[in-house]
Amino acid sequence: MADDLIPNQIITLVTIIGGLLCIYGTNISILGGILAIVASILAAVLGTNTLRHVGKYSLGTGVPSIVYMLTAVALVSYLTGIVVSLYLNQTWIFPLISLIIAAIISLTVSEICKHIFNIQIEILSKSFISIAVASLLLMMSMSTLVAKSYEPSLIIDNVINNGMIIFIMIASVMVIQNPYNACMGPNEDQYRTLSLSVANGFLMLVILSAISLLTTEYWIYYMIISVIGWFIFFRKYVLYTKHQAASIRRYGLWPIDDGDD
Repeated sequence: MADDLIPNQIITLVTIIGGLLCIYGTNISILGGILAIVASILAAVLGTNTLRHVGKYSLGTGVPSIVYMLTAVALVSYLTGIVVSLYLNQTWIFPLISLIIAAIISLTVSEICKHIFNIQIEILSKSFISIAVASLLLMMSMSTLVAKSYEPSLIIDNVINNGMIIFIMIASVMVIQNPYNACMGPNEDQYRTLSLSVANGFLMLVILSAISLLTTEYWIYYMIISVIGWFIFFRKYVLYTKHQAASIRRYGLWPIDDGDD
């Protein structure tokens, strides 16, 4: 893995603060959906970049398992946050309380992995928390795009009761995990991996924008933004890949090296 050009601490700080602020702003008419898109992309970048650091420790098949496990933690935190906010009749605490619950559960899981399964990795706890928080923000922001709001009652009606939350959970796993799996290797590069992560995020948002036509008249604007975002960042991914490739062939078989061993 190449050295990071953007420190993970900066990405974490920007994602948590910026993502929460964007989610709280999703009640604002047409701008709300755009803020939900921004929050989704920030969360995707945080999740994938943290996964890169976990993968550096050669956990192998444990990398996808970690993402699935922590996305499940995020889903539990998400639903618990809804229940708590409705019980207290304080809907504004839903995003914040869900994030706190996700951090607590993921920290507990990391301690279990350390002391029971003897997985001794120094970045395990903070990586677990980062991936769980990123997954939570990603699912929450995607949900707010469909529901037009972070209000728990609207999310229950438009995302949970119809089973849409399952698709959103699977989409979150794909957005965070697939880019690292596609780019992993000795020459894995932060810009190349994260450009694919952003492209995947926009691709999932294209689908959710189409679904949101049932709940908002602004869905076409969200779809246009998502398609343009996907095109720009997938093109960047292709350019980074070409730049870092040892050789490029557009047809035929790979060349055979006839040189002496």
